[in-house]
Amino acid sequence: MKTALKYAGIALFLVATFATIGYLFWKQEVQYTLPTPIPKDYSLVYVNQEVHLNNYYNQTVAIPTLYHFFNPECPCSRFNLKHYNSLKRKYSDSIRFIVVIPEFADIDLVKDYFDGDTNVIRDLNRALANELGVYSTPQAAIINRESKLYYRGNYNKARYCTDPGSNFTQMAIDSLLAGASPPAFGLLSTVSYGCGLEDKSENLFSMF
Repeated sequence: MKTALKYAGIALFLVATFATIGYLFWKQEVQYTLPTPIPKDYSLVYVNQEVHLNNYYNQTVAIPTLYHFFNPECPCSRFNLKHYNSLKRKYSDSIRFIVVIPEFADIDLVKDYFDGDTNVIRDLNRALANELGVYSTPQAAIINRESKLYYRGNYNKARYCTDPGSNFTQMAIDSLLAGASPPAFGLLSTVSYGCGLEDKSENLFSMF
């Protein structure tokens, strides 16, 4: 009887261990390889569509703007930081960079994630995201001098933004500054991956 209980206890321990590992793998890896669920109230905003952003940031200066949607609770947003900071260093003389965060996020704490002076705005009721057709993070939305959507989509097809051949946002910036028409990269750039805008981290061990 004691032997049977002993083996049963070992079996339960192994099951719990593998279940925990599987859950952590899902939370930290697998779920972010799948497209972010599209909200029921989502409305698509098309490239070259005029957007109205005066309520969110001063648009009186005719300079292209990149809105970077960032969720500090999202692992994918944090993996993207190095790449975003490199883009800002390279193009900040030609493009205005603005970080957009959820309502729950602390602006001062978020600024610590980024290099140098950083414009950070909180997106109340997801109004800015809705205006630009964004529903996940990390995402970039580039507005041209005519206040039209030039690009909206992923930074890279790779989670860590390490594939230079698919640096979609960087290529879109280069295209914009060259005076070219908005580029079409296909579904790899436009299908959103990552976290929902308001997603928060959960206590991974709350189930135990």
